Amino acid sequence: MSRQLGKAKQDELITIEIERLNEIFKDLSEDKKKVALRLIERVAFMTITLQLLEDQIKTQGPVYNFKNGKQQMVVEHPAQKSYNSMIQRYATAYDKLFNLLPKDDPRNINNEDDDGFESFVNDR
Repeated sequence: MSRQLGKAKQDELITIEIERLNEIFKDLSEDKKKVALRLIERVAFMTITLQLLEDQIKTQGPVYNFKNGKQQMVVEHPAQKSYNSMIQRYATAYDKLFNLLPKDDPRNINNEDDDGFESFVNDR
């Protein structure tokens, strides 16, 4: 993916990712779909943005030589900084999104054996 994508191409890629995620979450109940809609849009945006940042990091490297007058040092590339902070938020949003799936759904990435704790907490 080229790091020099225009807005129209980025919007197209985001739309494709939204459609892909909508297909995964098509069977959610209507109330969960309302919650999922905004999360899907944000996760799709972050997915494409992270891909662009990854490409930029691969091309330009994670660090660069910074020079200001006589001062010279190797610093973290701004794309790397953006990537590092966004990937954490992406993982959290992705997790929240997939937690909307029923626990027994094979698409649920957090599909763990139910020990009764969740239902205990939810019933309180």
